[in-house]
Amino acid sequence: MARRLLTNLFIIAATLLLPRFAGAQNVEELLDKLNRLPASERQQRLADGARKEGELIWYSTMNRENSQDLITLFQKEHPYVQVKLLNGSAVQTMTRLSSEYSAKSFNFDITHIRGLFLQPLRKRQIIAAYRSPQRDALRPGFKDNDGYFNALFTQGQLFLVNKNLLKPQDYPKALEDLLLPKWKGQLGMDDESYDWLAALMDYYGEEKGKQFAERLGRQQLNLRKGNTLLGQLVAAGEIPLMVDGYNHTGYLLKAKGAPIELVFPEPYVTAKTPTGVWIGARAPHPHSAALFVDFLLSKRGQEAMAAQGRWVGRQDVKYLVDPGSRKVQVVSPLKWGERAQELVELFDKLILRKGG
Repeated sequence: MARRLLTNLFIIAATLLLPRFAGAQNVEELLDKLNRLPASERQQRLADGARKEGELIWYSTMNRENSQDLITLFQKEHPYVQVKLLNGSAVQTMTRLSSEYSAKSFNFDITHIRGLFLQPLRKRQIIAAYRSPQRDALRPGFKDNDGYFNALFTQGQLFLVNKNLLKPQDYPKALEDLLLPKWKGQLGMDDESYDWLAALMDYYGEEKGKQFAERLGRQQLNLRKGNTLLGQLVAAGEIPLMVDGYNHTGYLLKAKGAPIELVFPEPYVTAKTPTGVWIGARAPHPHSAALFVDFLLSKRGQEAMAAQGRWVGRQDVKYLVDPGSRKVQVVSPLKWGERAQELVELFDKLILRKGG
């Protein structure tokens, strides 16, 4: 069901563009006007506007506990803004946004979703451009030139291993190791791991990448929906090894005492399309939204996310789960956003082995 919704969203984005609402331009104009002010005056105008608005609506794809931690930090600086939180997966959130905007029901102020959804959001004019002053500190690949993409973090995809089931000498080191006969039926993978496939094709070239994915798809993968669920299954000993475990999922499980080991695969580490943060094109509380986005991209906000084990966007904040000198293959939202429907179909064919 979730995959069908995802597919439909990409089709809608390609074939049905909503008319540009007057309010969308007004939000962008307001934000651009504020950005032209001197820094201290800009901050005061944002704070004054946020006091009048009194709240903001956040559609978060982050787990509720981590989301609430960030809200608590933000409200220490801006206690006059009541943050209303609505959690959901990326697909659930995209479905909600699409449905609301089709019905001209403009409820959300900010959201953050993996960058694979950038083009559908922009084409349907659901999001406004916002050139936060904090974006200058972001790493390469974590922002665009137009202000439509400001990324909070990416998710490194590592091997998560249950160390009660596997000895260190038996851990796979290279991606190619996963193709050995001994791993048949032993590997777990998210059944919507589209970014993993995109990175594979970026690194090896499209034909070789497809061939590798097709061979991996023959390994009788334990496919589940949701990276967190799969990490928990590895921790519980139901699956020995996860192919595409998130760095922060493994970090948090290990910190809680789970028998988890994080293994960086060779020859590269996949990093998903960075998760962009967006202000709604019809945001009902634009001053509060801008304050919150600035906070999330600030060093303080990014350090809080890094403490959750995430690979954050700012160059001046270190990773707790550090890939060291290994190449990190970051998936481009600009390239793969345009090919998202094709990517879903390839994943279904090669990894899920649908229709073949």
